Amino acid sequence: MYQNKHNIRGNSCTLLAIYVNFLLLFFFIAVVQPFSLSGQGQKKMTSAEYDKWYKIKNQALDAKGNTLIYALEKETGDKLLGVVDIPKDTTYFFSRTGKAAVDRTGDYVVFAQSLSWDSTRTLKRKKTPKDKMPADSLVIFDKKTGNAVKIAGLTDFSLSEKWPGYCFYTVKWPKTDKTEKKDTSAIEKNEKKTAKKKPVCEEPNLVIRHLASGKEDTIPNVREYTLAKNVPVLAYIRCMGDSTATFRVNMYDVVGGKTSTIADSLVQASQLAVNHDGQQASFLALLKKSEEVQKPYQLLLYMKNDSSLTNLTQRHTEFLPQTWLVSADRKPSFTESGNRLLFGMCPLRPVKDTIKLDDEIVNVEIWHHDSPRLYTQMEASMDSDKKKSYAAMYDIRRDTFYVLETAETDRSVLSEKGDGRFVMQLRSRPYEKSVTWLGETLKDIFLLDTENGTSMQIATAESGSPSFSPAGKYIYWWSKQDSIWKTFDTRKKTLGVLGLWSVSAFQDEENDVPEKAGPYGIAGWLRNDTAAIVYDRYDLWKLNPEDPFTNICMTDGRMHKNVFRLIDTDKENDYIDTSGNLLLHRFNESNKGEAYYRHSLGNGQNTKLVGGNYSLSKNVVKADSTQLYLFSRQDFATFPDVLMADSSFATEKKLTNANPQQGEYGWGNARLYSWTNYRGTKNEGLLILPPDFNPEKKYPLIVNFYERSSDELHRYRAPEAHRSTINYAYYANLGYVIFNPDIKYLTGQPGEDCYNAVESGVESLLRERFIDESRIGLQGHSWGGYQVAYLLGKSDRYRCAEAGAPVVNMVSAYGGIRWESGMSRMFQYEKQQSRLGATLWENKELYHKNSPIYDMPNVNTPVLIMHNDEDGAVPWYQGIEYFMALRRLGKPTWLLNYNGEPHWPVKWQNRLDFNIRMEQFFNHYLMDGPMPLWMKEGNTPLEKGILDKY
Repeated sequence: MYQNKHNIRGNSCTLLAIYVNFLLLFFFIAVVQPFSLSGQGQKKMTSAEYDKWYKIKNQALDAKGNTLIYALEKETGDKLLGVVDIPKDTTYFFSRTGKAAVDRTGDYVVFAQSLSWDSTRTLKRKKTPKDKMPADSLVIFDKKTGNAVKIAGLTDFSLSEKWPGYCFYTVKWPKTDKTEKKDTSAIEKNEKKTAKKKPVCEEPNLVIRHLASGKEDTIPNVREYTLAKNVPVLAYIRCMGDSTATFRVNMYDVVGGKTSTIADSLVQASQLAVNHDGQQASFLALLKKSEEVQKPYQLLLYMKNDSSLTNLTQRHTEFLPQTWLVSADRKPSFTESGNRLLFGMCPLRPVKDTIKLDDEIVNVEIWHHDSPRLYTQMEASMDSDKKKSYAAMYDIRRDTFYVLETAETDRSVLSEKGDGRFVMQLRSRPYEKSVTWLGETLKDIFLLDTENGTSMQIATAESGSPSFSPAGKYIYWWSKQDSIWKTFDTRKKTLGVLGLWSVSAFQDEENDVPEKAGPYGIAGWLRNDTAAIVYDRYDLWKLNPEDPFTNICMTDGRMHKNVFRLIDTDKENDYIDTSGNLLLHRFNESNKGEAYYRHSLGNGQNTKLVGGNYSLSKNVVKADSTQLYLFSRQDFATFPDVLMADSSFATEKKLTNANPQQGEYGWGNARLYSWTNYRGTKNEGLLILPPDFNPEKKYPLIVNFYERSSDELHRYRAPEAHRSTINYAYYANLGYVIFNPDIKYLTGQPGEDCYNAVESGVESLLRERFIDESRIGLQGHSWGGYQVAYLLGKSDRYRCAEAGAPVVNMVSAYGGIRWESGMSRMFQYEKQQSRLGATLWENKELYHKNSPIYDMPNVNTPVLIMHNDEDGAVPWYQGIEYFMALRRLGKPTWLLNYNGEPHWPVKWQNRLDFNIRMEQFFNHYLMDGPMPLWMKEGNTPLEKGILDKY
């Protein structure tokens, strides 16, 4: 165990408040009360437990692996920041924290600290305006000394990822604050400007703080700033003036303290960018006032080597079509070398006539049969369409413009981080209409050669997401039509493939929807694009793009049903580094256990490092300059705390202990359950057993399912008010057995496929004799909700059921709209999850046979329906159809509609309410609990939001 340190000293500026008593109790429990799965003498869970479990978020590690920071978050209450001094086994905790970062050295942790959650709620109840709420404070914690500095009025802060030692933060000091009088230091003196008595600029002040010395330079009224990636250079836009505001753009040498002015007296300036080595900057500016809605921004480029400032927009005829402008909504960006500048351009949009009165405006939608996108799709994306821009590029070395995107070819990808010779252009407009029935957009692929300005089409109507290999030698994509990885050699201008069909199946072998299978994916490329590392179901394959007959299987997973996948711990490299070993993640399909392996590219050997009957995180974080790794392990009863190990993973150190209170509760356990279904084939599922499970007793059963979940055997499920499903640990604690059967589908019979798996699985469980056959319930949401509704029309086995957002009428749903995206629902039924494989007019009997609405007279099970009126995935009239049919037939049913919520409740109070009502519903029918008042009489509009009737 690590030691927890709470006596953090403060300097004369501030003393950090810490939950000392709380955390002492917190960790006392962790030490003296270890986890127990027996459940003897332990607490039963109530809805209060939903807000007791912390989640670990936003982990960050310094370059040397000496300091870990992480956030502890619950649904309500203050967030905690944990700061782990790893060599000293010491953890510091800070309350009321928000954004946080650790300096690259690991010596300093910087974070925002806010008013307490309770105090903020109190101010909100007093209707305090948002601009009157107390601002956050900045806290800078020195890990070496334990001292902390607290600075009021924070608006934001940042640290450089590459060069340490400085913190950049923006503040708005209250007018009565003494800090308003502080000397603005070297930068202000360097610019030889003094503040006016009545400034018209009210931008925040940017402060540059040297972390070790505490020395600060302050720049007043900074609208925007940005840091160079590799060197200590800062560019910023500052508001100037007294009666009229103007803007100045400066660059600042953080170490040397020298300021240079790039541009002055601008009407507006924004979207500031600086290249990696701080030698160039670009931004958008208005040179004169404009009343236009889309203002004529100029694109300016600054070159430090000759102190030149060039207005690239003055040469607009070289790249801008008529009636087009430089986009104000797209920030310019430099390629990695700084040799090219990318920016956006956009057409003039229609402008609303503000003179017209409301009763003079005609609001009519015109849905056109041949429009590439449905009107609803355009409406759903209207906000982003207003900001839509098309990429253009300025080659600084060649002094040449390239138009990369147009209304026809509206996406582009540059090779070699934008520094290569080639640009890939994608044209999807001719295929946008077919997304209605395909569910995806096909695309034509073009290759633009920036050396000679020529463009050639290299593929037509392809699926997938084409990309460049890291060195730019190849374009590669998964061709779903041909079930193969395709390549295009940018030098030889030839098409090729990665591996042959005879090598392995690189597409999903378990695909069970009526369309071509997708790929397992690509791990990456080796240096200089000499080979690609490609996944099949189990293994990694080294494939030569020059020779599809030269293939090497790097792992031996298929024989033992081990699924190997690469863990990328070097995010900086675009290629897979062959100089060292690869870290692999292994998942075993039979026992669901996971492991880490080391693969040697030199001799091809795979060595197991650590593994067992648990789950290991695929997201492993490595310290930049040492062989230290952060990872997590979990199973049904083990929370995924943060662990640290070296490259051998032989020993590990536990760095967090987020939820020691788990030891107070009986938890239960998870098992893999197998049986033979009605087709005579092996079926698997999850079986969750309560604490102190006794096979001689009879338990109520809740059957919860979606498609396939058995691979999640070792997943930890903290008690939480989930938006759509029962919580397994919570219901196990209450004494339920939970069963989640995998469902395997054939085309055209999703309802019967569900019946085959679920009914056969429940029958098998009943033969085990520990399930009370008179106390079985069903629960599912969305696709699970549909399947619940289908089962209830075929079986009277279930005493009650909850169905969330269910489709009950595939005929009416087929022609509906997914309102969140505006897309048609047709593709779902023909090609995807509903798996019908035909249009409604090709096989209407298929749609009727799989629609539960026609079996409503057969339903004898009480049903709780949850369907919200802003559901953007399943039209909520499906829930209404379900409710109205059962109501008309005199069946007991209830409909929960959380007003304004989407496919599931999102707001905390609604999720909590849904979980309370669902628990009461199941407890009433399956555990003889009392019927709550809301089930007896519902509620009225007069009672809504006032009486909960629990």
